[in-house]
Amino acid sequence: MQKNKCYSVQDALKIIMGDDSEFEGCDDSSDEDPDDPLYNPTKQDMESDESSQCYDSDNSELSTSDDVQQPNVDLHPQNRSNLGKKQETEGTVQGRKHLSWRSKPFETPECTFKGPHITPPDTLLSPLEYFRKFITTEMLELLKEQTNLYSVQKSEKHNNVNTTVKELEIMIGLYLRMGLCQLTGNRAYWENDTRCPMIADVMSRNRFQNLLVNLHFTDNTDVSSRQAKDKCWKIRPWLDMFRKQCLDITPEEHNSIDEQMVSFRGTHSPIRQYVKGKPHPWGFKIWSRCSSSGILYDFTVYEGGSGKKSSLGMGGDVVVKLCETLPSDRNYKVFADNLFSSAPLVLNLLQRKIYFVGTLRGNRLAGCQLEDEKSLAKTGRGSVDARVEKEERLAIVKWYDNKSVTLISSYCAVEPQDTVRRWSKADKKFLEVRRPHIVREYNTFVGGVDLLDGCIARCKYHMRSRRWYLYLFWHTIMLGLVNAWLIYRRDCKLLGVKNTLRQKSFQAEVATSLILTQARRGRPSLSEASPSPPPPPKRVRVGVPDDVRSDQVAHWPLKCEKRGRCKLCKVHATTTLCEKCDVRLCFTEERNCFKTYHLA
Repeated sequence: MQKNKCYSVQDALKIIMGDDSEFEGCDDSSDEDPDDPLYNPTKQDMESDESSQCYDSDNSELSTSDDVQQPNVDLHPQNRSNLGKKQETEGTVQGRKHLSWRSKPFETPECTFKGPHITPPDTLLSPLEYFRKFITTEMLELLKEQTNLYSVQKSEKHNNVNTTVKELEIMIGLYLRMGLCQLTGNRAYWENDTRCPMIADVMSRNRFQNLLVNLHFTDNTDVSSRQAKDKCWKIRPWLDMFRKQCLDITPEEHNSIDEQMVSFRGTHSPIRQYVKGKPHPWGFKIWSRCSSSGILYDFTVYEGGSGKKSSLGMGGDVVVKLCETLPSDRNYKVFADNLFSSAPLVLNLLQRKIYFVGTLRGNRLAGCQLEDEKSLAKTGRGSVDARVEKEERLAIVKWYDNKSVTLISSYCAVEPQDTVRRWSKADKKFLEVRRPHIVREYNTFVGGVDLLDGCIARCKYHMRSRRWYLYLFWHTIMLGLVNAWLIYRRDCKLLGVKNTLRQKSFQAEVATSLILTQARRGRPSLSEASPSPPPPPKRVRVGVPDDVRSDQVAHWPLKCEKRGRCKLCKVHATTTLCEKCDVRLCFTEERNCFKTYHLA
């Protein structure tokens, strides 16, 4: 055909319907050949292809079963890969990844503990020495420097509080004594009607309040310490040093992970949380890893969500972070409740040979189909339903007692079962109920953090303040004290010591040692040239701690009017009294109990 020539409608139809078409407008160029591997379809071609595919899918019922299904051509492989990754991520969040499960017995893997075992010490340390394992002199040096610096920075006349490490130890000792004798406020210990001599005679009220006002842990003018993502930067140096001391403890085989709440009802805090149902719903949340006996090994302060989705969820990320300080391939066992547990978390820990046991929520079963609670209730108390993962890496057990509970584990399941006593309201008697092995393991080792919380709440004094980070400071003081007492009890058990100190007695001895060791008894005098007269003699009741007795500082002999029995020999009577120890000791030509008592 010739170009620029007019054709009628009949001529055009005849040309188009003809076998040999010479109409140049219908020819495709070689550059747009669909069979060419370098062919790039245009936007119109893509739209026409999509419309044809939609039409074919809508009329798919017209095709016969003998038709061969054509492969779909993916015109956007990059978008499809991104979509697949997004779907995969969403499918694994919070344990929603589906696994293959089988109804068969679970074979317990070889999980013998290969970590270091706890060895008994050579000698039993004093309570103060146990306490100084966690609240060290380096930590108090940091506190002294920053407190003095902060007092100069905040004062208009640049007055320095001029505190020392010993004075900070005395302040901590007074705080521990306040926990043993709790009053409504700090000032009540110095008021006439409610005066407490064991506190008011050691330090004046104004000095104590001045130290509390100036307590500080970091330099406010140092811009490098103010990290944008760290909301606890005001107390971060102290927390890091305390955490380092906790990590030095040799961990036991069984560890439990849970949350702690530090009560705080103030409004000026960037990390305050509200947890419904807790004894103290308002406060700071601390994720902790403890032994089954309550010894704290590791912790982290929760500063709020990051806004990023994770395949393990928030609870799973906490467990992984706290377990990073556990050695791999040592077969440690970790226990947690349903806030943290999920199937991906168990598989993640299993890669490092860390085995896990925990309760499981119903929306994190990872495709495991178990009997419902009604069917288990018909069978009766003690009924069990269990499933094992296809590769036998973990098992899920559902046990019915008063209610059903679901647990997940990577090293134990149903067998071997034992029996427990349960009260039956209908029969009004105790019944023997069969209990799976996984439930027994969970109940035995999961309560470490709760035990730690109970010990802290027993003798903790709630020091009120407007500065939120001081609540974390006093909480670490109590954590160090309880950790010291629990390790003291463990050492006593290893050494076979039966008469161990109770927590209140241990706290009282630590407080007395902090106040009197390397210090003079009573308040400091205003003038060293004119010392105050010695106090009147008192009736000897109890001795001072060994740390105070052997510190060789300010043990002055005094003569009292009344004779009393010697503290050391307990045979002869004497009028010689040690001013600091407040005990009578012989000091004659024949014997020198005064010297022997302070050097023993």
